[in-house]
Amino acid sequence: MRKSALQDRARTLTDVKIHYYQSMFRFRSRSFLVFPAVIPIALVLSLAGTAQVASSQIQDQVQEHFLAAQLAQQQGRLDDAVGEYREVLRLQPQLPEAYANLGIVYYAQSKFSDSAEALSTAARLRPGMRGVSLWRGIDEVRLNRPAQGVPLLREAVRLDPNEKLGQSWLGTALWDAGQMDAALIQLRKAATRFPDDPDLLFALGEAYGKAAKQQSMQLLEDSAGTAISDRIYASTYAADHDWTKAEGHLRRAILRDPNSVDAHLDLAEVFLNQAQPQAALEQLEQAGALAPNSATVLAKSGELLILSGRLPDGLSRIEQAIKFDESEALDALGLPVEGRISASEASAGLLALCVAAEEKLEAMQPSSVARDVALAGLYARSGDDAAAARAYQRLAPAAQIAKTTESVFAQAMDAMHRHRYDAAEAALLRWLALHPGDLSARYELVVVRRQVAMVQIARLLAVAPDSYHVHQLLGQYYVDREEDEKALAEYLAVAAARPNLPDVHFWLGHLYWKHGDADHAFAELTRQLELDPGHPEANGELGAVLVAEDRAAEAILHLELAIHSKPDLWPAYAQLGRAYAMEKNYARAEEVLKRGLAHDEDAATHYQLAMILRAEGKTAEAAQVFAQVRAIKKEKMAASSTTDTASQGATP
Repeated sequence: MRKSALQDRARTLTDVKIHYYQSMFRFRSRSFLVFPAVIPIALVLSLAGTAQVASSQIQDQVQEHFLAAQLAQQQGRLDDAVGEYREVLRLQPQLPEAYANLGIVYYAQSKFSDSAEALSTAARLRPGMRGVSLWRGIDEVRLNRPAQGVPLLREAVRLDPNEKLGQSWLGTALWDAGQMDAALIQLRKAATRFPDDPDLLFALGEAYGKAAKQQSMQLLEDSAGTAISDRIYASTYAADHDWTKAEGHLRRAILRDPNSVDAHLDLAEVFLNQAQPQAALEQLEQAGALAPNSATVLAKSGELLILSGRLPDGLSRIEQAIKFDESEALDALGLPVEGRISASEASAGLLALCVAAEEKLEAMQPSSVARDVALAGLYARSGDDAAAARAYQRLAPAAQIAKTTESVFAQAMDAMHRHRYDAAEAALLRWLALHPGDLSARYELVVVRRQVAMVQIARLLAVAPDSYHVHQLLGQYYVDREEDEKALAEYLAVAAARPNLPDVHFWLGHLYWKHGDADHAFAELTRQLELDPGHPEANGELGAVLVAEDRAAEAILHLELAIHSKPDLWPAYAQLGRAYAMEKNYARAEEVLKRGLAHDEDAATHYQLAMILRAEGKTAEAAQVFAQVRAIKKEKMAASSTTDTASQGATP
């Protein structure tokens, strides 16, 4: 091929490469990467200035193979691209661009170790090449070495702060490295820089939701036996409209802490949601005796008085609440309503009370601030967000007075009332750095982070209501609620829209396997591992499928990889022990099972170990472990009985 023709072809491909490289920024993290583009380089100039080219003939061959490699790469013929790049490196072993693009092809093939090695060579040959630190960092995260990926991704962001992919993957790396707070800060920065990007809005909402869930579970463990733990249980039951159990836990919370204003407020909400305003009002009166100047208590009791038909008394209390603290009073009534994913779902009985009170307030003349606040709050409670917003807009903006003399915790609560959740989160983190044992502050941090998650998801729904992200959110929502058929439908919709999106195949496989559909589970989990070979949970579940099908040797490979990648994936230990037992490798089975004993919540691992010990002829040890199985089950039944007892609320 003539040199001028090669140069024309190089220019054309460079334009295509730049387009691909820019378009790849539509993907945000390990779940969204499909096929990365080649690193844009000035191919002809680079080769012309390389002293190591022995002759023009070799230079022509190098250029020809390089261009062929790029064309194959962009057409998705990855094996051909690898062959062409390797031929380039045979002819010119020190060409950094070839190593860089070879690394990206390996990445697209999910050969992350090979990719990291090639990109490291490119970085050594030419430090600072665009994109190299980015993809090296992503490789490290994919290889479950996120701590090593963090500095590389920080460097990528430093070199190009406007590179969305680097910003997002840095958040992923920090999260996977166990730096939750740093990850949330990084994802916030990324979302601020790209405010309307659906991928980042989804990532931020998902991260905050996971953070709140993890911290809630940890707090539940750390607060066992306190009013805080009962409030957490109650909030879970209330979310499912299981009012009897919610009431039971809140009554126990009050017994454990008679001075808990929040427990009385929560119990009042439970009663109100069942259209029992008098019972709710009694709880608020008790809260008022504990905190007579609380704007929250005054506002909520005013609302209840209005719902009970005592309008003058109710409006008087709301007026008092506004005088004490306007932003707190408004927040107590659910105002303003911006940032909500959907309107409130009031019961038929509560809705009837709201409508009757709204009609009376609308008829009142003259209008007043308290009346408009009450109307807005009632519309918000009954689910008419548009009417709530109209009533709210009639109010003068609340004065934003900084309360600098208050404690950091009080400043955090003030920021929460103003719906300034970023400031509230920062203040709570400062407070907890000095008071790590403050369970109430930890509870409020969970609340704040849930609110941040909801705000981001609401923004996502506004920005991209028809995106596949919405189906992902709904899928996870239904998984959490164990509405598996609905979750499966949502994830199938995601897979139809984005068939190469890795995590969707894990969730499909998980749901299929949960319901005994081994064939579909195997297919989906296998697809997940084609896209992300190191995915610990997918390896663990595929191993379980293979164990159930008596394919022990294959199962062992996946289960060993699962616990190597994620040593705290405790359910995998019982499966791995079972697989080794099937292979008659009792010594290894015993070793694996003993590693998982401390985290065996349902006694499955203990039971497997007892069976192994019996098979080995260690009857005395087996008997001891069987006794531990019975003890664990007995303890679990006792704990369940205690929870059920607390859940039996007595309706007044």
